[in-house]
Amino acid sequence: MSDSHPEQLVQSFLMGSKQSRSGQRRLELLNKIAALGSLSAAAKACGMSYKGAWQAIEAMNLAAQENLVVAQKGGSGGGGMALTPAGHALLAAYQLFNEQMQHWMRELEDISPGVLSQLEIMRKVSMKTSARNLFHGSVTAIKTGPVNCEVILAIGDDREVVAQITPDSLERLGLEIGSDAYALIKASWVILSEDIQGKFKTSARNVFCGEILAIEEGAVNSDVTFEIGGGQKMSAVVTNQSVQSLQLAVGERCCALIKASHVLLAIAD
Repeated sequence: MSDSHPEQLVQSFLMGSKQSRSGQRRLELLNKIAALGSLSAAAKACGMSYKGAWQAIEAMNLAAQENLVVAQKGGSGGGGMALTPAGHALLAAYQLFNEQMQHWMRELEDISPGVLSQLEIMRKVSMKTSARNLFHGSVTAIKTGPVNCEVILAIGDDREVVAQITPDSLERLGLEIGSDAYALIKASWVILSEDIQGKFKTSARNVFCGEILAIEEGAVNSDVTFEIGGGQKMSAVVTNQSVQSLQLAVGERCCALIKASHVLLAIAD
């Protein structure tokens, strides 16, 4: 059991529940296993692949530090399963908590209309990451393939981020059209160029242009920050020689080029 205070657990669940539903999907998988007695049937009912369901179970077992389900002989399609006592206890706790949370949220909205809309901001403030560039948005398109999948995330003001991830990552994150997600881009992965303004084409799927706001010079590299519109900023770490050769200066414009494979996607779980 985590050492977190109950208030922190409630806050984490509330912030994650609106964001991704991935945790709820895993717990709903337990619910379906209990009802159907089959992993394959439970996976189908939850809109998950058999492999994805197995991965979800392994993740839950790891988090609980004990088995939550047990295989049963004679199950249909070789996927017969039942919950262990620990699995039943977790499922019962989740169902009770979910019922009470929904009741509490309705009461909270009655007491102070609009307060729940602030959860989005609260979640963003609480999220920690080592990536300098963090953009929140909604998934608008997904193109699947056998090796990689392309996910397009709208981040506001007609801007979008294109990410390339594996099918396993797509399923593990539970992403679908309309899902909320975060795009993370390390500053060292951002390639800067002069303001191209359509003058040449590039293989980089992500191109952001804007005015340079600050340049912090170090012994070897410089940290360049520029706006990309809509009040959003992007940072890039490039060599001092690159700053000089590109003639980068505060008030001038530049463009950032980021490969789709260099965009990491995350959800609040």
